[in-house]
Order: sequence, then C-alpha cells, then structure tokens
Amino acid sequence: MAHRAPQARDLHCAPDARYLVCEECDAVYRARAIGTDALLRCRRCGATLALGHALSLDGQLALTLGALVVFVIGSLSPIVTLELKGVHSVATLLEATQLTWASGEQLIALLAAATAFVFPLLVIVLRLWVLVPLLLARPVPALAPVMRLLRWVLRWSMVEVFMLGVLIAVVRSAGVTHLVLGAGLFAYATLTVLLTAIHAAGLHGLWAHAARGAR
Repeated sequence: MAHRAPQARDLHCAPDARYLVCEECDAVYRARAIGTDALLRCRRCGATLALGHALSLDGQLALTLGALVVFVIGSLSPIVTLELKGVHSVATLLEATQLTWASGEQLIALLAAATAFVFPLLVIVLRLWVLVPLLLARPVPALAPVMRLLRWVLRWSMVEVFMLGVLIAVVRSAGVTHLVLGAGLFAYATLTVLLTAIHAAGLHGLWAHAARGAR
C-alpha cells in the first residue's frame, strides 16, 4: 500500500535504501531485490520505480566517459561536407548553429544547440559528478539537487531527434549536391547509442549506491 513520502530534512543526503519513492507522485514502497530485466512500476500512477540492469557503476562510468569522448569528437568534427558547382562547404555542429543564428533562424539555432549540445553535455557531466565520488566511496556533493537536475535533463536530451533531422537533410540534399559524411556525424550516431544505454540504466541504482555509502 502506498504512503506519502516524508519531507527530507537534508536535501544533500541520499534517500533510505529500504524504500522506493515514486518520482512522479511521491508514493513510498518497501524496496526489494529485482532481476536484471525486471521493471517495477508505481501502483498509483504507473511511473517506473526501479529498472533492473546488468550495468555496474564501473560499466556506467565507462559508458559515460565513452560518451564524453565521442561528444567532443562530434562537436569539433565536420558533420557533412557539401560540394556544389566546385564550392566546398564544411561546418561543424557549432559552426552550423552559428550560421543558422546569423541567417535569422534564432529559434531553430537555439533548439539545435540545446538538443545536440547543451543537454547531452549536461547528462554526461552530471553523471560523472555522481559516479566518480561513488566509485571512490566518497559522499556526492549536492547529491539531491544534482540528481533532480539530471532527471530533468534526461527528459530533454534528444540527440536521436537531432540525428533524425540530419539524416533527413542529408537524404534531401543528396540529389542536388555531392555529400561526404564527416566524422562528426558518425560520432553523434555513436553518442546516440551510448546515451540510450546510459538512460536505460536509470537513476535508481545511483540512489541505492549513494544510500548504502551514506550509512
């Protein structure tokens, strides 16, 4: 039976590992062990309470560091090279965003920068902020605010949407110009896979590790 979660006295402390708290409606359940592929849902609102996965903290750190590497490559390398009537046009993601802004499409430029640069970078940095202290068996600074921000950012990190838009643009441009796919495009494709794997690991395991370390 669900109960209302008590108010936390210290926002920097990890939650009690004996309980699971629904992030959507604050219903509280007694924690229990779950299998690798198991999924626990809130009986009140249907939100995910816990998601079983085989990724250890070391594995999550490896994925996050890999995502950071391909993110840097994708941000600094050309996405595509266009050749039209002997004119070559090469641009990285940031350069393309700046050109879009300069052409008067400020809203599109902001959306592109947010979905393909700002939010993915925040996911990576916030994950590292939590994972590194946990692996070193140290308290995570500002754990609760960081985890709340990470949960919010995960909802808006949509690299796959950016990739879909790029692929559509590439296909539509292929008939009128010569295209050469750049390293940045392949890096962002890899980043999409890595961020999907990181997202699948969820945040419940991080809370549980932090709670065990706080005792």
